[in-house]
Amino acid sequence: MDFHDVVRSRYSVRKYQDRPVEPDKLARVLEAARLAPSGSNRQPWRFVVVRDADTRRRLVPACNDQSFIAQAPVVIAGCGLMPDR
Repeated sequence: MDFHDVVRSRYSVRKYQDRPVEPDKLARVLEAARLAPSGSNRQPWRFVVVRDADTRRRLVPACNDQSFIAQAPVVIAGCGLMPDR
């Protein structure tokens, strides 16, 4: 599959199964994010893995009131570390 096929076939998930995400799958996603390029390899970000249902519910207002955030079994919050940019 070439890059354009990947881009054309992407979709946004808005409904989730009520089951935990397997640790190996979560690790692969986080590893892919860790390997993403950044200027001078600074990686000015941190990722926070949110599994707690109450915390996910409290994230909804910060996510433009998108209620599916609370329904996902895991949320990965990307936090930038360079507030001046």
